[in-house]
Amino acid sequence: MRQKLHILFLPYWFPSKKNPKNGNFILRHAQAVATIHKVSILYVERDERLKNEFEITTDKEQNLFILKIYYKGSSYKLINYVKKCQAYIKGLGIIEKVDLLHIHVLHYYAILAYYFKMKKNLNYVVTEHWSRWLTNNSSLSFKLYYLLMKLICSKASCLIPVTKDLELNMKNKGIKGKFNIVPNVVNTEIFKPLDIKTKKNEFLHISNLNNEYKNITGILNVAKRLADSGYRFTLQIGGDGDNTHIKEFIKNNKLEEYIFTFNSLSEVEVSDKMKNADLLVMFSNTESQPCVINEAFSCGLPVISTNVGGISELFPENFGILIEKGNEDQLYEAMEKCITGKVEFAEADVMHQFSDKHFSIKSIAKKMDQIYMNVMLKYTK
Repeated sequence: MRQKLHILFLPYWFPSKKNPKNGNFILRHAQAVATIHKVSILYVERDERLKNEFEITTDKEQNLFILKIYYKGSSYKLINYVKKCQAYIKGLGIIEKVDLLHIHVLHYYAILAYYFKMKKNLNYVVTEHWSRWLTNNSSLSFKLYYLLMKLICSKASCLIPVTKDLELNMKNKGIKGKFNIVPNVVNTEIFKPLDIKTKKNEFLHISNLNNEYKNITGILNVAKRLADSGYRFTLQIGGDGDNTHIKEFIKNNKLEEYIFTFNSLSEVEVSDKMKNADLLVMFSNTESQPCVINEAFSCGLPVISTNVGGISELFPENFGILIEKGNEDQLYEAMEKCITGKVEFAEADVMHQFSDKHFSIKSIAKKMDQIYMNVMLKYTK
């Protein structure tokens, strides 16, 4: 009979009261793994609004158990650190015995996995999503961070970045270990193409709207240039972040007929937006592997994106257009080609099949299962 493991996810990011979309890609990883193994998630977060010192919430669905512990925040870092440790102790006391730890996003809390490895010989693997590995910050705090992460990774049974580019950048920061690439998950049953689609010259951008990383200003500048050139199109732009600056840009430049904003969307609503758009536009300055591009492919939606991070690794040539970071002229030319019909893309069904092969729940669950079983096999010989 096949061995069923109990995996404990310890994420640095995870959907919470304060930020319901934070780390939702980690939740999707857990849901994929839970189709094969039993999964528990322990997430700890500070909340200054609490009346009591701690608040514990639980949620259970089939093989997935989610335990969130909020602790009352303080203006003193040391007190916050102590309370966070207490919260983890409470959580670990609630969760049943586990076979393997799975860290998601490296941060200081990951020392817990190192402790359990050293004291109780409990193995752990690490999935990394964070684009901070792509930066060259040389500050002391970053040097100390990388030194500790190097120690934690040295005892990990497997390091699982979501892209090859992320792996190379981790290695460049001194991280050594056994690497295995596993991308982010897409629910290919929700993200599917429409049977019949009419071209409307509608562009779509979905993100957290952080201008520093997503370069929203660049997208808006190019949209204005296209409108000034007389092209007819619409740009739907929105997501989880503050869109005040976008609304001001629209008003100041009289672009109400061209640019439309929206707020945070559910997974189904994102899929609906993608099914009714003609092109997804991403003009990011930095990325690791944005889920939104994988979701677009699953909907049969071509993508214009900057060639940053690991985006090009799973971006077939006829699925869209890759451009240089920050190059507004290239973005203008790419969008103009799409409006005028000077470029052809792969059929929607082909794009969906590609996404199903590489990003589906079944595909990611199988990859993670192989990693877990190889770890367990190695340490039971």
